[in-house]
Amino acid sequence: MATEIVIVVFVILLLGYIIFLHVQLAKKNLYIETTISRLSEIEKNLSPEQMRHFLNEIRKTHRYSSFFTEKLFEEKPLHFLLGNAGDSRVFIHYTKEQSDAMNIIKEGFRFADSFYKTALPVSRDRLDLLVKHNSRKSFGDYLIVLCISDILFDYYAGQLEKNDLKAFAVENVLTETPPYRNENSDMIYLLPNKFVKGYINHQTGEIAVNPEYNPEFNSPVFEKNLQLLNNLKNKT
Repeated sequence: MATEIVIVVFVILLLGYIIFLHVQLAKKNLYIETTISRLSEIEKNLSPEQMRHFLNEIRKTHRYSSFFTEKLFEEKPLHFLLGNAGDSRVFIHYTKEQSDAMNIIKEGFRFADSFYKTALPVSRDRLDLLVKHNSRKSFGDYLIVLCISDILFDYYAGQLEKNDLKAFAVENVLTETPPYRNENSDMIYLLPNKFVKGYINHQTGEIAVNPEYNPEFNSPVFEKNLQLLNNLKNKT
């Protein structure tokens, strides 16, 4: 009899705990839906100060504030990230180790086949940045900032189109080292470190600036790359 009572009590407690978890999940889902609804109504041209105020408001109103304790949307990191957005293409890439981030600053950004597999374009659209950051921040605390001058980018994009080289992207041209195939037969490219502005630790707000950064860097090798691609196309 005593055993049956214990089992009944255990089952009741278990059911109670399950109900508690369902209630907590429902609250969290409601919070997320409400937050997304509010974000959707935000003007896309919010200033860094206005965005920071909005995120601080969310932090104060709910215990799920851990999602908003990062430093990326503070004034200094945000300005470092988007300061060139008016005249340059800006991209972000995440990495876990500081040593890897420093190597990218020193050596350049290495990517396989498509630049856009690991580099996300960003703009002054804060909502778009927030969504992209939340989708990728688990890849690492170190956010690499890549910038390519609009003038430079548009020039080579125009040359690719003019020469009917639509299978290639601008980033495939902007390399000073010959691409090569890795053990997986992927074509590996190296974007020069001149296009690496630096990195932001989005957890601490730490910023590392690349002293060699130059988004307008135009190596003579880039034109040779174009000619090489054009010659290969004509041979096929």
